[in-house]
Amino acid sequence: MFGFLVPVAHAITDCKPGEGTEGIDLGNCLRLSNDSAIKDVYSEPAFLVNLIVRNAFVAAGVILFLMIFLAGFKFVSQGKKGMEEAKNISKSVLIGAILMFCAYWIVQIVQLLTGVDVGL
Repeated sequence: MFGFLVPVAHAITDCKPGEGTEGIDLGNCLRLSNDSAIKDVYSEPAFLVNLIVRNAFVAAGVILFLMIFLAGFKFVSQGKKGMEEAKNISKSVLIGAILMFCAYWIVQIVQLLTGVDVGL
């Protein structure tokens, strides 16, 4: 059923494990959608990690907003039972927001102490 994927995946790279070096240099072997090597776009692993962390904070913020919206909806629409559920959701959102805030500032402090540009 998914046989058409295998030739495409093998056609993307001609890297062979163990040819002249130890293992595979994934920066050369893996390709992005525009057929450029990952090594050309992300010269250091830190660039890719910064991109992932930055987007994780944005995604977490959107999820927190949706959770607050859900808690408000339950509070308004479901009476006593909804009030309890909304209270529990609100507690979870508050804990998540505090954790995000702390994580952000820990990263900022590490950046200040080490001088490494984290990109947040």
